[in-house]
Amino acid sequence: MCCKLMHFPALTKPRHIWCPKYRKGAGCSIYPDRPDECVQFMCLYLQADELPDNWRPDKAKFMIWTGREANRLIIEVDPHHPLAWKQPAYYPQIKTWSDRRHPEPFEVTVRVGDRVTVVFPEADIDLGVDQGRPIESGYEVIAGAMLPYARFVPA
Repeated sequence: MCCKLMHFPALTKPRHIWCPKYRKGAGCSIYPDRPDECVQFMCLYLQADELPDNWRPDKAKFMIWTGREANRLIIEVDPHHPLAWKQPAYYPQIKTWSDRRHPEPFEVTVRVGDRVTVVFPEADIDLGVDQGRPIESGYEVIAGAMLPYARFVPA
């Protein structure tokens, strides 16, 4: 799925378009000579031995990566399967990862096309179209209750 979902400048490959070097049924046609950015990219499925086979990106129709932010999980969903991440085989685990009470909490961000959603155990906050700005999220006290919030950082 990284051959479809990710942007790789060295290959002039935009997001959500199959890489011209990808061959259906065979994978990367330049695998031994692929650019460094392809070599260095590793989705969570390749790093987390505990994820079962149904989390393999081509089966799940999404992939998970951390980007530059070690405390952010980015779930990059195939736009042709926008609700794949909400399927019962995945959604409960995604909600568990979003629980910020863990010693090393994650901000879980779901990207479907250009839309961004921040996931919390008690809510999914749709931020709308990506504005190309950082996201801030967490909890705030409103009327005595801890409520989740997420927003793009103002320019």
